[in-house]
Amino acid sequence: WSSDVCSSDLTEDNNGETFQKQFTINITNQNDTPTDISLSKDSIDEKSIIRTTIGTFSTTDQDTGDTFTYSLVSGNGDTDNSDFTISGSNLLSNKVFDYEDQSSYSIRVQTEDNNGETFQKQFTINITNQNDTPTDIILSNNSIDENSIIETQIGIFSTTDQDTGDSFT
Repeated sequence: WSSDVCSSDLTEDNNGETFQKQFTINITNQNDTPTDISLSKDSIDEKSIIRTTIGTFSTTDQDTGDTFTYSLVSGNGDTDNSDFTISGSNLLSNKVFDYEDQSSYSIRVQTEDNNGETFQKQFTINITNQNDTPTDIILSNNSIDENSIIETQIGIFSTTDQDTGDSFT
């Protein structure tokens, strides 16, 4: 787009004679570089299936009407890029996450406008802990002498579970 700016200029010769004329200066808009990327949500429940949508990217840019593409790129903060994928403007999981193995991941994302201008940003994706199913029951002793009285303790149960702090009945 262009905008008109009016300016009035004056010239004067060495004898003090002057001439004044108004000029119109046209200003042509240039494409601006994007200035930020946002992610609508930065967490995912552990054990969610592969290709679960985590959040949607959006870009801050002075130019109205620009369209944007998003990609995972190498650079500071790209440690876990391979565990994610981008489809359109959506960030998707590329694996089944386990909170007990790792509770947060670091990715680096680039936005590019339709004129080739880019901006990059690092994001932290958090894994939300979910209750895990117990995986085993152990009995400390599994034999008792015959003729033992009723309610003689045979052994003690314990449970194997990834979630620390759970209690069991």
